[in-house]
Amino acid sequence: MTGDSLSAILQEHFCTLNPVLLSSSMFAVHSTVTEVFTEAASTDVEAVGLAVAFGLVILGVVLRTRDNRARAAIFSALGYAFAVLVLAVAVHINGALTGADAPVAQWFVDHRNSALDHLATAITTAGGPPETAALGILVAVALIWRTKRYGPAVVLLATVAAASVLCTALKLIIGRDRPPLSMQLMLETDHSFPSGHVTGSAALLMMIALIAGARRPTAVRALLLGIALALIVVVACTRMYLGVHWLTDVCAGALIAVGMVTLGGYALHRLDTTTADEPTPPRHISPVAR
Repeated sequence: MTGDSLSAILQEHFCTLNPVLLSSSMFAVHSTVTEVFTEAASTDVEAVGLAVAFGLVILGVVLRTRDNRARAAIFSALGYAFAVLVLAVAVHINGALTGADAPVAQWFVDHRNSALDHLATAITTAGGPPETAALGILVAVALIWRTKRYGPAVVLLATVAAASVLCTALKLIIGRDRPPLSMQLMLETDHSFPSGHVTGSAALLMMIALIAGARRPTAVRALLLGIALALIVVVACTRMYLGVHWLTDVCAGALIAVGMVTLGGYALHRLDTTTADEPTPPRHISPVAR
């Protein structure tokens, strides 16, 4: 074969392969660019969504300082609900907000020991949905017995129940898988997002703090709420320590609880206001006393 013939053959093959190579390169570049811009767009959307949620909560705080409690409760609750929606979208598309899930889960796995295993198991068992429901009923009965009023007890139970129902509905809608079985110290196979343990226990603990702190000094109310928040953090950490929830799961559960407690707190305020506005029945003065 002469050199001219070999050159002609190579040139023919190059002409044949060139469009294929060019097409593959263009496809790879297009895929990479699309992936980068999609990720950037989803990150921007999540950031804007969180900013809107934060703005609604701040608006609620401002309205509360102006003693417009109804609108304050509505806007704050909407803010927390919007934050949950942003987290749900991020979980569904595996967005930027889920980036810390795996590292945080691995951190808890790396810091396990026998004593913490038993403690986390005990705490998560005590904070389970059946136990939370039972405790809520006991607290409601105690409230009725002590105050002779049904209103606060009904508001407490309704708030916890509403938060739990919303959490269950989101579990079914999002359908997120639990962390891998290799991470789990307790086997749980139902959906992961949001955390039912955190939602129920957070709603109950915060409602108890609000009811116990009613008509007490600000320092006492702040102390009670601080204790409730500390216990909520403990429950959330045990769920991640046991390897049955991601960070975004427990955050969403806490946000659901805070949103419902915001509305429950307003309902308690309305009950107290109505009770305070009720006219006191006139006292009967006997003729002897006159």
